[in-house]
Amino acid sequence: MNQLVLAFGIVCLLQEKIEAIISGFDTKTQAILTAYDSLLADTSKNADTAFTPFISAISAAETYISGDGAAFGAALAQLTYTGISDELTDAFQRVLNGLGDLKSKTGAVKTAIAAAINGAPDGAVTEVGLRQFLSLKMMYDLLKSATTLRAYLPLVTYILQTAKENVVEADTFLMSLKNTLNTDVSSVAAQFASGISAKTAEIKTEVATRFAADASSADSIDSAISAMTGINAATKYADLTASITVLKNLFTSASLSAQTTSMGSAFASITSSLGALITSLQAAVSVNDNALVISLVNTLVGNDEYGRYCYHKYKDLVKGLFDQGFDAGWQCVDKELLRLEHLRITLNLVIDLLVADFEDVTAQVGVCNQLTNADNLNTCVSALATFYTELFKATKDKIAVVYQLAIDEATAVENRLLICFQLVNLDTSITQVAAIANNLAICSVRGPTGTD
Repeated sequence: MNQLVLAFGIVCLLQEKIEAIISGFDTKTQAILTAYDSLLADTSKNADTAFTPFISAISAAETYISGDGAAFGAALAQLTYTGISDELTDAFQRVLNGLGDLKSKTGAVKTAIAAAINGAPDGAVTEVGLRQFLSLKMMYDLLKSATTLRAYLPLVTYILQTAKENVVEADTFLMSLKNTLNTDVSSVAAQFASGISAKTAEIKTEVATRFAADASSADSIDSAISAMTGINAATKYADLTASITVLKNLFTSASLSAQTTSMGSAFASITSSLGALITSLQAAVSVNDNALVISLVNTLVGNDEYGRYCYHKYKDLVKGLFDQGFDAGWQCVDKELLRLEHLRITLNLVIDLLVADFEDVTAQVGVCNQLTNADNLNTCVSALATFYTELFKATKDKIAVVYQLAIDEATAVENRLLICFQLVNLDTSITQVAAIANNLAICSVRGPTGTD
């Protein structure tokens, strides 16, 4: 019973004591039955030889029950397992009464037979001579006493076997709870992380894809403007090409690297922080020290009037709390998955705004390229160079907005998840535990007629 050794030393000790009492009780009662059979088969014509083993076996059983049996019952009472204690006290007392009666009846028969043997002149006891000392009623009383005692024995066996079965059931239950914590919770936590990671990966991929497309567009703009020969002579041509270079560099991997890394770290922090919280909550749940689990096991093992009934009524609810405290986290995760989807849509809308900053640049510069008057050309190129310089500053800011919005929302998602998980866990570990504990206490007293 490894789990009981670790979790409930008292229950494990009870199991050891039960097995010892079962073994000792079986040994003593079997010795009586064996001696009784030997008595019936005896042909020695010696009362002491025939009866002493049987009477000695009865005395040994009396001593065992009065000693070890009584001590075991008293120990159970001290452990608050009064149900088993009361049952065993009653059953052992019946057996003791039966043993005492059987020994008394056996002694009377032995005395009568010894008198018959001693009264026979040649030691040969006749049926008529035997009847002078041993009446049929005495024989009937002995047989009845033996039969009655035999009828008392199964009750003790039932009480002890039932108590042992309850201990085995308790061990199975504890192992199941530990498995739930060690396996099921970890599995659910992995599913939480998987769902969140899939959504954040989708966001990162879309942002990267959209910016890669913008980078391609900026390259095309740069190539198209470089191919325009009509604007080369403009006095602000260098300023114009410099602004286009700024646009082009906004979307390079090198320019976006730091912000991309920060966004990825913020997304990764969601799952790592959630995993750390779940691990800490999982570690804080100790089957060994859980008051509700201890109460449930004690209700079962105590073997009180409604022990088994109440245990089976509430055991799955108790086990469910160990699952629900973490499974209920899906309500938290599902909400945040929807919010991450809203973030994905929002980021795409912001990126859509970026396109408006440069989608007409080639056509706009093309207007200047068509001008043949030098003054008009210079004015056109100078104006565009100035406007583009300011415009692409705004473009850079909007790119930063995309990443900062993603980072800020990732932080918000992370903290909302932690708050939700903590509250869900408190609900199952405190509110629901208190309700079940109260109902279990009512059931253990009133059984099916209780208000639970």
